[in-house]
Amino acid sequence: MKIAYFYLPLLFFFVCTFSAFGQKNIQIENAEVFQGGKNPETDEQFRKLIGNVILRQGNTRIFGDSVILYNQKNLTEVFGERVRVEEGDTIKVVGDRLIYDGNVRVAQMRGNVIYTTPSMTLYSDYLDYDLPANLAYYYEGGRLVDSTNVLTSIEGSYHTVSNMASFKDSVVLTNPDYKLESDTLQYNTETKVAYTLGPTLITSNDGTELTAQAGSEYLTTEKQSIFGLGTVETEKYVISADRLFLDDVQKLYRATSNVEMVSKDNDVIITGDSAIYRRNIGITKVYGQAVMRRPMGLDTLFLSADTLVSVEDSIPAKERILAYHDVRIYRSDLQALSDSLAYHITDSILYLYRDPILWNDESQIVADSINLEIVNGQIEKMNVIQNSFVISKDTINNFNQVKGRKMVVDFDQGQIKNIDVNGNGESIYFVLEQDSIMVGMNYILCSDMVLRFAEGALDNISFYTQPNGKLIPLHELSKDDKQLQGFQWRIEERPTKIQVIERTALKRNKDEEDIEKSISEGGQKGMQNSPPGE
Repeated sequence: MKIAYFYLPLLFFFVCTFSAFGQKNIQIENAEVFQGGKNPETDEQFRKLIGNVILRQGNTRIFGDSVILYNQKNLTEVFGERVRVEEGDTIKVVGDRLIYDGNVRVAQMRGNVIYTTPSMTLYSDYLDYDLPANLAYYYEGGRLVDSTNVLTSIEGSYHTVSNMASFKDSVVLTNPDYKLESDTLQYNTETKVAYTLGPTLITSNDGTELTAQAGSEYLTTEKQSIFGLGTVETEKYVISADRLFLDDVQKLYRATSNVEMVSKDNDVIITGDSAIYRRNIGITKVYGQAVMRRPMGLDTLFLSADTLVSVEDSIPAKERILAYHDVRIYRSDLQALSDSLAYHITDSILYLYRDPILWNDESQIVADSINLEIVNGQIEKMNVIQNSFVISKDTINNFNQVKGRKMVVDFDQGQIKNIDVNGNGESIYFVLEQDSIMVGMNYILCSDMVLRFAEGALDNISFYTQPNGKLIPLHELSKDDKQLQGFQWRIEERPTKIQVIERTALKRNKDEEDIEKSISEGGQKGMQNSPPGE
């Protein structure tokens, strides 16, 4: 091969010659040594430029130590310690070697590539830059770094006009607070917003994990995320929903549609239409079709309300579930209604406020407030406080009744065992023979009394402290004699499992005016277990 050598005095000749081809051809702007030659196999002519080589095509400049320029193909190969391509004043690509096609204006940079724009820096060993499309793309691994985040993936691209980067295969976004993992991700280097299109996992420094099956939108500067079919897992809870919103600055989570919250420690599951979790104060509110489920032995307690509130506490005994308005409870051995409720999870104590009413077998209990103690999945004790009224239906549909200021009800295997009445006791007790023949009715006034039950039915009563009563024979009984003042048998309000879980309509016997009055009176006493204000 015959090679000709040209020196610096001839530089201006080549600049003028190449400029005649206009902006479509690669132009030589500077070089220290020119060598020319021909490929004997293809007869293809080329020029070799050495030393501080600068090439130009339009707004694009190419820098290298050694260049092979193919005039006919309008193609160049560039080598050197600092090979680089500059596009205007804003984009710079450096690497170990470059192939640049001037016809299609595509730069193929290889080895230790660094692609820089005002908003980010991209690192890779294999990067192609399509100048007309304003698109740089890499394969076999790459890393994008900006002022906020670092993103890595196997494949990726960056559009210089829209500032949008696209990543595929093993995508990881990291910043000081989170690590995001996905298979497909788009990221705007100007707005710092990341979009994922498939399964996504975000892990925060405190161990909280957020997953999305239907993609996400992550505002990295504001530390806000929107997840589709998402799940949040904290140290104590797993919260999932069709849509999740996270604000890590305010430590706020919002969930909408098919919300489910599972307590890891207490086997409590709460579902609803929407939820708000304020992690900084440890309070979760669940709205709309809000239902709590908790297994208790071989049974399950179902509790629903318009709103359920979960209150966390560093002291386990203070953790509780609060329920507001139209509270319904169902277990196979217990059903109840009230306006408000507090459930202390660790102690398994239920506090029912404002017009509470409870049913067990053939018994109905009402009072200003009721609390239940549950031990090993079984109801053990019930405290019935202020204006207590117990009605128990016997085998021939008579209503045995007892009133008092306060009652303590003991249970055995889920059935009422006895009731201690303390203060202002008053009772009606129907006397039967062989459980089917009514003899008469006992009416007794007594400060304290004890009612004993057998197989869920009233068996006998003991009276203390100056009892005053009478036995009324059957033929002398009038309708008024059979009911204590305030008697209301509200069996049609007794909720079924479906009415609790699905929040279907309940039948009501009590006038709305009486209910509102009861709620108002209860409200003046206040709820002792209400959550801290937000």
